[in-house]
Amino acid sequence: MKNRLTFWNPSQVTGIILLAVAAAVFFINSLLAVAVALFYILLCVIASFFPRSNFFLPVISRGNTGQNLVALTFDDGPAQSTTRQIIDLLDKYSVKATFFVSGANALSYPEIIREIIARGHTIGNHSFHHNPFVMLRSYNYLYQEIFRAQEVLRKMGIHTLVFRPPVGIINPKLAPILDKMGMFCVTFSCRAFDAGNRRVKNLGSRILKKVKADDIILLHDVPPRSKEDSVILLPEVEKILQGLVIKGLKIVPLSDLISRDIN
Repeated sequence: MKNRLTFWNPSQVTGIILLAVAAAVFFINSLLAVAVALFYILLCVIASFFPRSNFFLPVISRGNTGQNLVALTFDDGPAQSTTRQIIDLLDKYSVKATFFVSGANALSYPEIIREIIARGHTIGNHSFHHNPFVMLRSYNYLYQEIFRAQEVLRKMGIHTLVFRPPVGIINPKLAPILDKMGMFCVTFSCRAFDAGNRRVKNLGSRILKKVKADDIILLHDVPPRSKEDSVILLPEVEKILQGLVIKGLKIVPLSDLISRDIN
């Protein structure tokens, strides 16, 4: 893992090329040089909001098995009122998932973390506070967010190798941090844009409409904010589990889909 950053990533190569172009045209047309530099900055900003982009670092967003397989992942928990219900439902269908947990929630509910592991699921690092703007903060702040979550899990006997950035935003600071910690980035390729279980209605239909082989599916195990959504969350997740079978897609552990260890 440590030698990964010895290779140029696309953002560095693009930056060198565009900045060289800007320097070359500066004495001919300074405004054009500024435009080229601004274009590179804009490109970096836009790339940050694409969870499947490898612009800044290698990102695993889907499998490459070529088979009718998918992986199921849950973000933002664990949560007292919903995570146990979800793992009970997964047990009913003999399905294994990966839970990307926040360090703060893991610290609050260590017994649920232990139960997730005991049921055969895996754990990923989702930062300590799950600050959606964490990628806009400094290198040290981002490092501490990932490191603190790792320490919480480590004290529970869990050594996770995977990190998923909050809301899927990525930036150049992430690559050296993960490299230093011996971790890699896993995002997703199929989501319902449920805004962390704030839009639960028709969750199942939205996933099943777009899911395809080798997808990493993103769901959430945090409690919905409305009472109505709380009632329908589990039926919607069960609809996904049933619908995947009907579509001929088998749910496998994330490690099997991406051919890499998780914990």
